Amino acid sequence: ISSYGFAKALQNLKSGRISINPINFIQAIEDLKKFFPKPIDAIHTFYSIVGCWDISSVVSENDNIDEISVVGIKGKKYSDLFTVPAKHRRDFIRYVENHYIFTNAGSGLTIDYYFSRFDEALATVDPEYVKQHGIFFTDNNLSKLALWFVNEYFAKDLGENYIVFDPAGGSGNLVASYRGKLKHKIISELSPDLLQTLEKRVKWDPYHIEAGYTIIPKITEKKGLNFLDKTGKEYLDIIRAYLREKGLDVDKPLAFLLNPPYKNTDENEKARGAKDASYDIHPSILELTGEDAGKERYLAFLAQILNICAYQKELFPDVIPLLMVFTPTSWLIPRPTYAPFREVFDKYFTYQTGFLTASNEFFKLDGKWPVAFTVWRYEPQILPNAEEKNKEIFVPRQNNLKVYDITELTYRKLAQLDWESKEEVNFVCGYTFKKANLVTLDNSKGDIRTDLPEITKNKKLIKQPRYDFSHSKKEGDFGKLVSGFPLKDNENHFELRRKCGEISGSFIGFTDDNTPVRLLQDTCLRMSNKPDRVWCMLMSAFSSVNLSQIQSGAQNSRSYCAYDLESAKVLFSWFGISKAVNGRYPLWANQYEIWSPKSPLTPEGGTDRFWKYYYSLCFAFALAENRCVVTKFEADNPVAGAPEVYVHNPLCPTDVDSFWSTTLDAEIIKTEMPRRAFVVPEIVGNQVVDFENKYKPNLAYVLVQAVKELYRFWNLNYSKGQILKSVGLQDEFYFKYFDYSDFVTPYSGLVQIRKYAEVNGASDLMPYLQAVTDFSKLVKDEIYRLLADEFKYFG
Repeated sequence: ISSYGFAKALQNLKSGRISINPINFIQAIEDLKKFFPKPIDAIHTFYSIVGCWDISSVVSENDNIDEISVVGIKGKKYSDLFTVPAKHRRDFIRYVENHYIFTNAGSGLTIDYYFSRFDEALATVDPEYVKQHGIFFTDNNLSKLALWFVNEYFAKDLGENYIVFDPAGGSGNLVASYRGKLKHKIISELSPDLLQTLEKRVKWDPYHIEAGYTIIPKITEKKGLNFLDKTGKEYLDIIRAYLREKGLDVDKPLAFLLNPPYKNTDENEKARGAKDASYDIHPSILELTGEDAGKERYLAFLAQILNICAYQKELFPDVIPLLMVFTPTSWLIPRPTYAPFREVFDKYFTYQTGFLTASNEFFKLDGKWPVAFTVWRYEPQILPNAEEKNKEIFVPRQNNLKVYDITELTYRKLAQLDWESKEEVNFVCGYTFKKANLVTLDNSKGDIRTDLPEITKNKKLIKQPRYDFSHSKKEGDFGKLVSGFPLKDNENHFELRRKCGEISGSFIGFTDDNTPVRLLQDTCLRMSNKPDRVWCMLMSAFSSVNLSQIQSGAQNSRSYCAYDLESAKVLFSWFGISKAVNGRYPLWANQYEIWSPKSPLTPEGGTDRFWKYYYSLCFAFALAENRCVVTKFEADNPVAGAPEVYVHNPLCPTDVDSFWSTTLDAEIIKTEMPRRAFVVPEIVGNQVVDFENKYKPNLAYVLVQAVKELYRFWNLNYSKGQILKSVGLQDEFYFKYFDYSDFVTPYSGLVQIRKYAEVNGASDLMPYLQAVTDFSKLVKDEIYRLLADEFKYFG
């Protein structure tokens, strides 16, 4: 607080009133909740009286009506009329006349500040409202940054030449932040609750009154305006009708400025309706998006904007509408679901510029993912006429999206900025974008799944498909034994809404927690009861890499089989990348599919050796970090006639028949690549210098030896070539549902040996287990180093 503000605060102490300020104002709204039947009424009341609630304010009553108002600013300002239930009115009046709203124009703390934090108030007082609307209100400071960015990187004369329109006004931060020269601004919303606050906000701010604004619909109509349930023509005609009342029209290009709701309309309809959050979608919008993409509300908004722009262009051919929008990045890359819509969208809009920021920094979200602010011009691509259609002269537009990556920018950094100081704003914001990397949003990086070798299905070769043994139950399946779980696993049999596996299957798969499930042979013949293959559950998107794992059998979803060296290279590389980048990939990659690394080497530079080194690391890491187990699914379980199935550990290095021993062990090279191994070797006197003696031991080799040494010690000192029963693992999911005694063998999985050591106090095993853990971490870090420094994976 400035010295002026401090002096004002001292003066207000004399009034005997309690200050409501930026620190406690949300709590003040919480206090008001007890006077009203619904939480939203407390919010409306607060924002109705905030502009006149000072040290002089009193509550004005009228004996002839139930409504009251607040009078403040020495009797010069009146709030709107509102109703407080009779039983709470005395307490409400006492509360208002014992408090006041603290402002400090000298330091920029105005009434608008409290409006700018409307989102926080609403999320605290009525969180279900925010959830059902899918509204992530735009932070006030981020709004200002976005408009500064548009001014600096796109158009300084935006306000003079456009009608700024936000059809999803929310808290009003976006349009309220725009304080350049404006022809006019239009704000609309589906929710009448939000519209009430929006209109109060602009009415209390002299700037907006002077610049000109229209709230649609009017508060007096007590309704909102659904942006999606009508054609673009019908919607724009409604806007024009309201503007004509002021002698205006949409004869200037519209500049759509919005942060649309991100809610998926597939979700609970009843809950949405209770909070006035139901967006019915007109068929003309779904024609553009398709049914699946149209369920994403923000994509439906984009399609409607396209329709409105087309109609405005029809009315006024010279206009070039503008779109400035916050969205997730999924449709920008685009992910497969959104590719058809992007193809349509690109025919009408040309990309101008944009940036990425972090969702959890500026929006009230639990997850962290990139939010894009992008700028587009409506410039429809001219399609060929009938005579030209067969001349192959028409090439659909493909926008090349390069965005500034400012995902490291924090809320605190922007909140500390004095937005009234142009010099400070230009310096801080300018430096932020100057140091930002330009990231290209497209699918050119590829998808690692396309590198999977072909496999036979019905006598045809296809790319290995993912395998899922979990499917939605049919109506008649509930309450019956239809899944392949052990009989005693009642929760999965009867409470799970999905059918998993088959009750009499002769192969075994596993759920995430290693619960065994009976399976039938799949259409690609990938199932085996020998330890001759490995199953990997691998997430394709970076956002889910933490879920990837390797087990003895097929997993319930996103499961792939390594059955030979080539399939193992792709799958274990995929697994290694997933674990290596977890927690340290750039945020912009969040919505991307994992792609294969591309070597920067030429063949003369040692490409073959480099790849052997890389795959050695991935194979060794999988050997140390798998969740394979040795177990047995007993006969006649869960139904009579089901066969006994023994489950092996395909990644046991001491089993000569395991996938590791027969396929991968020989691929581990003993020496590592030197740090300069990615350059063509030096030539001295026509002789290529032999770097072999300069190589250090390969971390992959060291890790493999650590695993082998663990198994050697385990067999010599514990299993001794035998099966040990009743060893304390009876509560593990791979044993707990069976009647036989739990057991371990010389070939048991690492997770089993580690658990055995823990429950039996086998302290002499711990150094061996710790060595595997330590070297595994070093290998993971080396995989990451190769990705970051040599592959330039994210560069």
